Amino acid sequence: MKIENFFDFCSGIGGGRLGLENAELKSVGYSDTSRLSVLTYKQLFNTENEKNFGNLKRIKTEDLPKFDLLIAGFPCQTFSVMGRKAGFDDARGQIIFHLARILKETQPTCFILENVRGLVTHDKGKTLNIILNELNESGFNVIYKVLTSIEYGVPQMRQRVYFIGINKKISKNISLFEWPKTVEKPSLRNYLVDNNKVDNERLKVLQYYLNNPTNNGKYTVSDLQKMEGKILDTRMSDLRIYEERCPTLRSQRDGVLYVRNGEIYQLTGYEALLLQGFPKKYADKVKKTVSDRHLLMQAGNAMTVNVITALGNSIKNFLKEV
Repeated sequence: MKIENFFDFCSGIGGGRLGLENAELKSVGYSDTSRLSVLTYKQLFNTENEKNFGNLKRIKTEDLPKFDLLIAGFPCQTFSVMGRKAGFDDARGQIIFHLARILKETQPTCFILENVRGLVTHDKGKTLNIILNELNESGFNVIYKVLTSIEYGVPQMRQRVYFIGINKKISKNISLFEWPKTVEKPSLRNYLVDNNKVDNERLKVLQYYLNNPTNNGKYTVSDLQKMEGKILDTRMSDLRIYEERCPTLRSQRDGVLYVRNGEIYQLTGYEALLLQGFPKKYADKVKKTVSDRHLLMQAGNAMTVNVITALGNSIKNFLKEV
């Protein structure tokens, strides 16, 4: 069986879209409610013949174009370790039920869903079981696995749970699905290519971190400037230092610094896009038209392109002999 196209739900800026396009699938439409993300999406991709169907809670499936694969990185803040873990009590956590409805009514061949790793253990696994049951009752056999972006071609320590669903009408045992093989991690220096040296105000903030009770006496700014190639993450009250890898990009993260040639730089939105697997030719499209702050937030919300490409190819291989 051959799959040819997909619909991009909760599309954000299109990390999932680009991943599937790299797997030689074609987009037939997308859905997102963030005005700024949609503006970025339209700059990154040619959407001239596509419609943004907007709020998926209100979508009438009879209005949708036919598609083979549904992809969605549904809202994750309510399940995140960093979030409030409100789960289904938060309206954002209920998006999964609307996706299940769309799946039930449209019956595509397959789907890819993405969420934070914390979803697996949220409410002692009860949330995961509810989601799996909803997807199963929608007509799909489902498997899931936590994958780390750093094992699929970008130096970012991003862990996400991915759900793969295959329509029950397809007579092939989903336990035979092969998750994509890992690849060698590329050098971080190829991603830290911008020229955003920290200003005095940012250095004052860094000094605050170095003087707080958690870090007091460990490092000076001069010490950090000698840590060539290191990533400095001012997370909460804690300063964390990484080598040859970047911590998980988040929508509200603006504290990632790094050292190059004895100077401290601040990670830019452009670099964040690269760390999410967007090639430079894509990142170049929005570098001067989208503010750095918004690019950082949007990249933090995006799917990692490389992981989605690998999953798309794995699904195609799985369905090849059906």
